[in-house]
Amino acid sequence: MTEVGESGRYRRLVEESRDIIAVVDTDGTVTYVNRAVERVLGYDPAAVVGNDGIEYTHPDDRETVATVLETMRTAPDEPRTVELRVRRADGSWCWLEATVRSRGGGDATSGIIVNGRDITERKERKADLVTTKQRMELALEGANLGIWDWDMRTDEVSRDELLTEMLGYTQAEMGDRMRGWERVVHPADRKRHDEALAEHVAERTPYYRCDHRLKTKSGTWKWVRTMGKVVERDEDGEPVRAVGIHQDIDDRKRAELALKQERDMFKEGPTIVFKWEDTEGWPIEYVSENVEEKLGYTPDELRSREIEYADLIHGEDRKRVAEEASELDAEGVESITLDPYRVITASGDVRWVKEYTRAVESGSDPDQLLGYLVDVTDHKRREVELRQFKAAVERSAHAIYITDDEGTIEYVNPAFEAITGYSEDAAVGDTPHILNSGTYDDEFYEEFWETIRSGERWEAEMVDEGRDGERIVLDQTVAPITDDDGDVRKFIAVAREITDRKEREQKLREREQKYRSLFEGTRDALMLLNRDGFFDCNEQTLELFGADSVESFAEYTPWDLSPPQQPDGRESEKAALEHVETAFEEGEAFFEWTHQRVDNTTFPAEVKLSRFEYEGEPTFLGLVRDISERKEYERRLEEQRDNLEVLNRVLRHDIRNDLQMVTAYTRMLADDGDEAEMDDHLETVLERADHAVELTNVAREMADVMLSTDQDLEHADLRTTLRSELAEVQSIYPEADIGTETTVPRVTVEANDMLNSVFRNLLKNAIQHNDAETPKVTVSVSDHGDAVTVRVADNGPGIPGNQRAQIFGKGEKGLDSQGTGIGLYLVDTLVENYGGEIGVEDSDDGGAAFVVELPKAE
Repeated sequence: MTEVGESGRYRRLVEESRDIIAVVDTDGTVTYVNRAVERVLGYDPAAVVGNDGIEYTHPDDRETVATVLETMRTAPDEPRTVELRVRRADGSWCWLEATVRSRGGGDATSGIIVNGRDITERKERKADLVTTKQRMELALEGANLGIWDWDMRTDEVSRDELLTEMLGYTQAEMGDRMRGWERVVHPADRKRHDEALAEHVAERTPYYRCDHRLKTKSGTWKWVRTMGKVVERDEDGEPVRAVGIHQDIDDRKRAELALKQERDMFKEGPTIVFKWEDTEGWPIEYVSENVEEKLGYTPDELRSREIEYADLIHGEDRKRVAEEASELDAEGVESITLDPYRVITASGDVRWVKEYTRAVESGSDPDQLLGYLVDVTDHKRREVELRQFKAAVERSAHAIYITDDEGTIEYVNPAFEAITGYSEDAAVGDTPHILNSGTYDDEFYEEFWETIRSGERWEAEMVDEGRDGERIVLDQTVAPITDDDGDVRKFIAVAREITDRKEREQKLREREQKYRSLFEGTRDALMLLNRDGFFDCNEQTLELFGADSVESFAEYTPWDLSPPQQPDGRESEKAALEHVETAFEEGEAFFEWTHQRVDNTTFPAEVKLSRFEYEGEPTFLGLVRDISERKEYERRLEEQRDNLEVLNRVLRHDIRNDLQMVTAYTRMLADDGDEAEMDDHLETVLERADHAVELTNVAREMADVMLSTDQDLEHADLRTTLRSELAEVQSIYPEADIGTETTVPRVTVEANDMLNSVFRNLLKNAIQHNDAETPKVTVSVSDHGDAVTVRVADNGPGIPGNQRAQIFGKGEKGLDSQGTGIGLYLVDTLVENYGGEIGVEDSDDGGAAFVVELPKAE
């Protein structure tokens, strides 16, 4: 019911249209025409249907019509507009403006729609104007005037060639609508132009007059005076027709502006008055008293002739100033205005000045020059800042546009055209409404205008529409520009296109919804792939492999995300293809694999490929699980096994040596009756037994370190630890001289309860490997802010440089000592676990000094 009602309404609109609406087939035969054909041409619609439309066309226009119809057959997408004469029923001719378009959109085979508007009156009026125009052309050309005639009902405007040539355009380029003229009006002059026109239309002024700038075809601006008058109104008093003239006043206007600028510059004062000799260097004859305020020199200093005016001019500007000043020597030139240049003040600062100078006839030789300087430093700085700002805006990748306080666009940067599709000519003079996509209601825009007109900044992401009709998403900021009184004068908007980002976000949401049930809750990397490669994955995959997006991950093949070879020596690509083929044939494949991230780091993984059908094609669900922790655990177990094997071998070797010595010396005790030798043998037996016991203690500690999986450290008091071990070792070796060289600071270090073993082994090592009559061990501690250094020095034989790198190795023996070196290996292992370092150097007493550096606890 609704469709029938709408169809009837549309048909009624067509039937009651004032314009002729007809449908013709591709041969030009009329298949439908509305009732307007009777009003305009006098024909009964039924009598026209079935006839060839060409028969009604003036002979001189038939070729044009045939060309349009042929064009519609070959390229039906674009509508065509043509003016032609059509015969009325009474035999007279009527001018029609016909718009021809294909019926059904892009397919001319279903017919062609012709919309004809009667323009006979307009044509006749134009013809009447031709005579008048010809009569006025000579007068207008002599006065540099151009005329215009504006039909205010249709917005059609007629202009003479002089008017358009004034700006460098052709008639076709300017068009026959008033908007073609309005688009070339300077944005800063548009409001004044519109107000002057509105005042006259409202009959508050006898005629319309405005001096304003118009944009020429070359891109420059020309000053033009427009004068006009409404010469026809309808019975309601509404304007119907206006005529007027345009006059080129560019030279005169620019001269006036230059004079005004010169006067304004003089007002900026105070000016400095100079009188110079017109000779090399320009010696100063006179200078006004205010020179000291502006340039820092006293008048006497400058009149002393020790300083010439050329000395004040900046070195980079001196040559240019001399060249411009030389124009005063030309015949007929009485005064000149120099472009701004720099002068150097007495304090060495740089100031910009503008110079106005004229020659003075003094009757003396040399001639003299009289001039004044205006300080334009602030003006030049603003110019530089403005140029920098404009360059930044022009090069910005964001769309930037400026409007007046009513929202009319006055400026757009190049990025605005790139993002929206609207050129400067198309946008300037219009409003941001050209971007309206219809997404937002009136309440939204009311809030927007209320915000910015109150002086506040407005920010939002908006769905707009470009010139091509495509939706674009812009992240926009609009801020008011206020004057000194705080009144809003303009608005500036910065828009960053985020269409692609929004589309990516939407695709991501759709993808997450699609695979939610499959990917939700898993901690493993999941991906979908086929024979062509990856085409989807979850977030864990992107994180595991370091990829930025699903799209970038899908660009890789499985062997791209692998090193060239696997640990077993097989080529990754060949091995991966074999696993894929296995999964295709058997339904799944499970294997260990070494993967490579985007940043080229590798990690071990378990991979499971499961085949399933997706959109009728065999597809894989790939699961990749990082097993780095497991592999590290296995590696540590293997290392611990190796370490224990070494420890076992060392212990068996060294304890066997000690027991053999105990056995040998015990037999010697049994066989030898000499009491002195028996005491020596007994002492050796006791030493070896003690050494074996100590060795087992060190071995126990070493085993604890090797088998430990807990690497957590804690705070350890260095002073308490050192004092405890110094006292214990001193009690074991009372004959040794053990002491501290410095005060031990109260600091805590990152360690654990085995920190005592570090210093106990170092102290014992210093005594056991000492061949001095009285072993001496000195401990010193120094604090370095975030670390502390402990130095254990002895007076023993020292350690040669070529052996220092090996003494911390497993089972190494120091020099000719009877120790095994396992204690030093334990020390090195513990210090490394604490994040510290240990080294060996010469002591002051000729022995060795072990230097331990430990990080302090936070």
